[in-house]
Amino acid sequence: MSTEEILLVAVATVLIGTADFFGGLGSRAAPPITVAAWSQALGVPVIALIAVFVGGELIARDLGLGVVAGLGSALGVVALYRGFAFSSVGIVAPVSATTAAAVPVLAGLIQGERPTPLVMAGIAAALVAIFLVGFVPGARLQTSALAHGVASGVGFAVMVIAYAGTSPDSGLWSAVSGRSTAAIAAGIAMILTGASWTLARPARVPTLLSGLLAATGMGAFVTVSQTADLVVLGVALGLFPVVTVLLAAVVLRERLTWTQWLGVAMAALAVALINAGG
Repeated sequence: MSTEEILLVAVATVLIGTADFFGGLGSRAAPPITVAAWSQALGVPVIALIAVFVGGELIARDLGLGVVAGLGSALGVVALYRGFAFSSVGIVAPVSATTAAAVPVLAGLIQGERPTPLVMAGIAAALVAIFLVGFVPGARLQTSALAHGVASGVGFAVMVIAYAGTSPDSGLWSAVSGRSTAAIAAGIAMILTGASWTLARPARVPTLLSGLLAATGMGAFVTVSQTADLVVLGVALGLFPVVTVLLAAVVLRERLTWTQWLGVAMAALAVALINAGG
């Protein structure tokens, strides 16, 4: 990977991981699906403004891939939140993150991408780290939890693969169509589940920050998706929760389990290996 690509991946990871942290804060005061719908919608004008600044052509194929990515993102979010509501968070979260990372990695290898041995070692370490960061010791293994986790992970993986198929010539217009599609889909899901449209006052600022940061981070992620290998993109997507977990430990003083700390250490090792072998 080039220095620019590494920088974009780092920016995307920090911004989207932080957005998820604020989304989690908002979900403590309002229904998670409502927070997700509002954050997606609030991000649309942000990514649209960034797209205008970046420039690029309106390419029909890329706009269509953006719609596919948006549907994948919506599936990922809805399946994740539904899994949290009806299953074990300690199983749904790590299965979702690991699946979301593993599917693009596998797709990249099938397409002929051949990372160096150091990068492959970093990818292996990252997959272990991704699972450990979200895993809660003692969580009960349930079929429902596994199903929701896999469905969520596949949705996010579809998002990554779709964006990776877009052309740099289109700039970030695929991200605009993707974010718009995700916002509409999340809004429909909110209506179907009977969740309230109203955000409680304590949830408003965190939800706003979540939407703004996620849209900006997605701009960086889509940009690097147009040139970087899928195997690296999958790992980058899976590492977003590491930032979220660390922020919860620092800001909210939440205690991390030993498995989560091991996951954080493995994530640092993975980044070092991928950077050295890239």
